[in-house]
Amino acid sequence: MEERVLVLIKPDAMAKNLGGIIIHDLSVLGLKMIGLKLVNVQKHVVEKHYEEHKEKPFYNDLIKYLMGEYHNVNSIIAIAYKGENAIKTLRDYTGKTNPDEAGLTSLRGRYGKINSKTNQFENVIHVSDSQESGKREISLWFSQDELVE
Repeated sequence: MEERVLVLIKPDAMAKNLGGIIIHDLSVLGLKMIGLKLVNVQKHVVEKHYEEHKEKPFYNDLIKYLMGEYHNVNSIIAIAYKGENAIKTLRDYTGKTNPDEAGLTSLRGRYGKINSKTNQFENVIHVSDSQESGKREISLWFSQDELVE
């Protein structure tokens, strides 16, 4: 089944100049990129993106993290993909959320870490976890006319 999925290359990856490397790494998966842009992160978008976690104790840290406050980077790369089983393909390739538990060949295993000062996962990338999330998240980060079908 063809799925749409949002990928965000997060501020920790941007601070390490990994954006281009990660885009290249993802290109081997055979998915169709339908949107790509460098985004100056806006708080209201990040709050909507993470609204499902609003009542959780780590919510404020998620907002600060994606806003780039921990890395002095206020931009991320947003990518929209579509393809057969795109969500599973991307999530398998990126690895577990906790970079210490991600396989060494996964993106998070290669480039992620747990920040010892903040105890924050620096896991370099976000990937939508369901078709519903993919549609919702893509609409948050891209207008319809920015997508190339």
